[in-house]
Amino acid sequence: MKEKDQPFNRKKTRKNHLSGGMELLKPLLEEFLKLEGVSAAVVVGRDGFVIESAVSGKVDIEALGAMASTGLGTSEAMGNTLGKGELSQMLVELEKGPIILSPLSVDELIAIVADTTANIGRIRYELKKNKERLIAAL
Repeated sequence: MKEKDQPFNRKKTRKNHLSGGMELLKPLLEEFLKLEGVSAAVVVGRDGFVIESAVSGKVDIEALGAMASTGLGTSEAMGNTLGKGELSQMLVELEKGPIILSPLSVDELIAIVADTTANIGRIRYELKKNKERLIAAL
């Protein structure tokens, strides 16, 4: 099979283009792990596949990626249908801690998983402050 006939592989293509900005993505995600209570920061494609992650502890990032993509897409559709505009962040409050989702671009989003000790306001602030840097690293 010729190279051009092979099916598109997003992960492989992203790895092949690790030049400049993409090399900076992992360290940016690791900065979120320094915040109290944060156990994962994951950049996900809108197709649900994980692009890059920083994790401390046990988090199924593949499952997180798939569900984050679906959840964010559904919330964006709800906002559009109700005429509320574009989604900037989504907070999922759970018994054992929050998950914060935010679109980065048309093709990517970030999911941040935390526990009950986390300061949600601080996480949201750091995400907003670093959003342009994350986008530039893609």
